[in-house]
Amino acid sequence: MSDTANTSNEYTKIYHTKCLTDASDVTHTVLYKKSTCTRVDDLVLNFHCSRDSKCVKCQQNYL
Repeated sequence: MSDTANTSNEYTKIYHTKCLTDASDVTHTVLYKKSTCTRVDDLVLNFHCSRDSKCVKCQQNYL
């Protein structure tokens, strides 16, 4: 996992993981918007999977 800082309240995290469908190596890139309260999770603005960007199974892990 790595982080990329932006000038606004948005930031990107990159996760190197295994695909839930076929166990292949994939990279998930998730764009977050930082919440204004520490009790609330940061909001996912965008999700991209290097194997299939429309994969709903993987995307649900970050919501």
